[in-house]
Amino acid sequence: MRTAACRVMALSLLRDPAALAMGFVLPGVVYLIFAAIFAGATGGDLAVRVAIADERRDGVSQRLVATLLEQPKVSRHGSAGLDAVRVRALVRSGEADAGLVLRREARALDDLDGAGRPAIELVGDPGREIAMSILQGAVQRAYFTAVPQAAVASIATRLDRDIVGLTPEQRARLEGGLAAMRKAEPGKAGAGLKLDGIYERRDAAAKSSIPIAVTYYAGGVAMMFLLFSALTSAMSLLEERESRLLDRLAAGPGGIGVMIDGKFMFMVMQGFLQVAVIYVVAWLVFGVALPANAGPWAVTTLAAAIAAAGLALAFVTLCRSRQQAQTLGQVLILILSAVGGSMVPRFLMPASVQPVGWVTPNTWALEAYGAIFARGEPIAALIVPWTVLAGCGMLGLVAARILGRGLG
Repeated sequence: MRTAACRVMALSLLRDPAALAMGFVLPGVVYLIFAAIFAGATGGDLAVRVAIADERRDGVSQRLVATLLEQPKVSRHGSAGLDAVRVRALVRSGEADAGLVLRREARALDDLDGAGRPAIELVGDPGREIAMSILQGAVQRAYFTAVPQAAVASIATRLDRDIVGLTPEQRARLEGGLAAMRKAEPGKAGAGLKLDGIYERRDAAAKSSIPIAVTYYAGGVAMMFLLFSALTSAMSLLEERESRLLDRLAAGPGGIGVMIDGKFMFMVMQGFLQVAVIYVVAWLVFGVALPANAGPWAVTTLAAAIAAAGLALAFVTLCRSRQQAQTLGQVLILILSAVGGSMVPRFLMPASVQPVGWVTPNTWALEAYGAIFARGEPIAALIVPWTVLAGCGMLGLVAARILGRGLG
């Protein structure tokens, strides 16, 4: 009897291609996707996109930029003709992970201890602190490779000033050695040193006392749960079909389309309230500025709820059974959430994976929430995310109404 029961289940599985694919093909595919997504987050092939403005345009600055870009962890974003204002705008909008400005109105690049501002300005975003740390280390290495005499001069100055005074003869020999180093090819002198005065940091966005992860993951978790709750609600269509209730409802005024519209309205309202709970908790516990941004937040949340509801209904109408919708739907939501940045920020992912996020609702929702709570951008910057989210949701609703005719 035990053998017979086992044999029946095995035959049932072998005769169901969809079940076979989900049981033995899908796990490998999901593994490959997640391995590719999270490879960069663990330090694999992460490359920081840096917007660079060289206002000095002399031999030293050009050599420094070239040396910096030779490092595998740094890639240039944008053209070579950017100015400081454009660099800060690119970092603030998230198009670049960090920025580098070689100031014209500053002391010489090879002067670490003189008067005036440092010649190097690093532009960062508190939400991408890892990118800033990588850039700081890369600039340090590039600086002492391209301008090695600066390290030696700074050490000698501090030795003369703070420890033991140099004799006139020693100073003359030092100046001669530094002059020779300036004429020589860039080397690696001082590559392991960390000296003050190389650069000055500037944040592209206004600083906040609230950790950036608090505002970021409020949006990430909100969008992920919107998709899960929408999938659960949309599967009621399949339950009603299996119980034959859908046949009777389809015979009523308006047919199945009216039923789908009603479910869509409920799912949007439910999703809006779920996201409201998350942000109220973020406001009460962490101080996220929800009351001050209630209007833009409400529109963003409504658009995100529309997207989740419409896409879930369209997906469910394509499925043949509740089991199929539940299994495949949960896997797809996890993949969308991972690729879209709900689990880990997209800039930590490999460069080949990052653009894929734009096909997910998660990325658009995170961009909108980030513009509101992290970057403080104007309403105009939210029009595109709102349009994409709401448009996807409405297209999903139309598709569900068309495909739903085959459920009855």
